[in-house]
Amino acid sequence: MTMNVNKKTIEKTARRFSLSWQLSLGMASGFFIIFLVFAFILSQIIRQYYGKIPEALYQWLGVTIIIGGACVFAYAFLLLRYILRPVKSIEATIEAFEDDPMTDVRAKRSGLNDEFSDLVNVLNRMIDRLQNLISAQQQFVSDVSHELRTPVTIVKGHMDLLNRWGKDEPDVLEDSIKSSLAEMQRMETLINEMLNLTRAEQIPIENVSEITDMGGLVHRVFDNFKLIHPEFIFTFDDDLSQIANVKVRQDHMEQILIILADNAVKYSLERKEIHFALSQTANRVEIGVQDFGEGLSGEDASRVFDRFYRVDKARSRAKGGNGLGLSIAQRLVNAYGGEITLESALGSGSVFTVRMPLYRENAND
Repeated sequence: MTMNVNKKTIEKTARRFSLSWQLSLGMASGFFIIFLVFAFILSQIIRQYYGKIPEALYQWLGVTIIIGGACVFAYAFLLLRYILRPVKSIEATIEAFEDDPMTDVRAKRSGLNDEFSDLVNVLNRMIDRLQNLISAQQQFVSDVSHELRTPVTIVKGHMDLLNRWGKDEPDVLEDSIKSSLAEMQRMETLINEMLNLTRAEQIPIENVSEITDMGGLVHRVFDNFKLIHPEFIFTFDDDLSQIANVKVRQDHMEQILIILADNAVKYSLERKEIHFALSQTANRVEIGVQDFGEGLSGEDASRVFDRFYRVDKARSRAKGGNGLGLSIAQRLVNAYGGEITLESALGSGSVFTVRMPLYRENAND
């Protein structure tokens, strides 16, 4: 059935009245009309001055109209086939994408820098973006299903145990309830982080009107972590010479810093020391969070912002990590026009640097 439909589509395409034919016939028809009007005016002028038009002149005018129209049609047809070549490539690319959304086929640019070249570029960029979204969606569904499978299995196992005989054993009952609650708490945390990640990717930055003082915010986060982690040594280099305002929601900026500071605390080993830094350039404010923990290899450092990525999954799970914190931080920073970078080496710790554009009330500031 599908093959028959495809054959009919091909036959229909072969019989269609193509754009090249339409435009060529239109140009030839226009030539005929214009030349006929010219011939009529010319004949009226000749009749006015000479009284009678020779028969040979009519014949020459007729031959000129026919030959000229044919030449115009042929020239227009060839010219339009050359101009419309990118359309064939665009059509083939769209059909390939329709058959396989992950196709490698791309429309080819013509040698001319014209509107068709712009259209080809837009189409190729759109396909690349759609494929990235499809890949991200597939990866997201795969990761989420994998992450939720373990806690669901654990809770189900404890419920089965209690249903069979464990409810009559106080020790087993208490242990199963504690384990099930812990796994449900982990699932709740995972779901909340997934929601935060989704929101971070959909921030309408043009609608954000809140202005945040970075100096006061970073100092507040620094003081809070000093309070809740007294076993750590916290140091702070504040090089701001004036107020540094950023057009970003305060809760979002605070969430970014908490993620980075919490990550530094989790992965610090013997040397329990966290260093904060705050500075300002002409157009940006820079916040650094440095730890002196285990550090990362080059491969791990390049993937640390990927969602659900954990360097050591067993150890990260024991520390309560789902591998979403840094992904949320990166997407929040990118959503507000900033950037976040990582410098790390195994055994030497890591330095996360956030750069956010400064907000100026006046263009002359």
